[in-house]
Order: sequence, then structure tokens, then C-alpha cells
Amino acid sequence: MNNDNKQISQPKLTLNDEDKLYLAVAVKSANKLTFIYTLACLKANGRQWNAIPTTEISTFDNVKDADIYFKTVSEIMAYQDNQIGNKKIKEYMKEYIKTFKKKTR
Repeated sequence: MNNDNKQISQPKLTLNDEDKLYLAVAVKSANKLTFIYTLACLKANGRQWNAIPTTEISTFDNVKDADIYFKTVSEIMAYQDNQIGNKKIKEYMKEYIKTFKKKTR
């Protein structure tokens, strides 16, 4: 049997590592909704990150989709952590990260 015509499944989600520097991610659920909180530095101009991070909340009514998003952001964070400059920024942002984690418990 020839498998040359086998369909390739499309990704459920695609994010890149250039739009945001992810500092932390958290998840909460309430009333059949799942909320994914991300703390990230957005691009300021060109290749620089904003000095003050932004918290974004993404809302999902499907647990599986929320899990995919959470795992994708977590994977990007791990990928970004392998870059020396990003590690230094995260160290500089440690108080923001600490506050974010307190707020999203």
C-alpha cells in the first residue's frame, strides 16, 4: 500500500518567540472556562523588549484547547530560556514574576 497520499495534520496552534518574551504562565478555571495568564514583555521597537511586562489573559471554553495553549507557551518559555540575553532579562524581571505568581495562585 502506498502512503504517499497521506494527509498531514495541521497544527492546533502556532506561536513564535519574537513577538513576546514570556516570563511566566499560570492557569485558573471557573464556571466551565479556563483562563491562561501570561506575563510577557512585548516588543518595544525592532528587537528590544518593553521594560515593563504585560499580563494577558486568554479565555477558553474548551479544556483541551486551553491545555494546548498552556503547553505551547510553556515550551516557548523553555526555548527562550536557552538564550543568554533572555535569562538576564528574566533575572531583572524577578520581582514582576514573583508578584505575578502571587496574583495567579
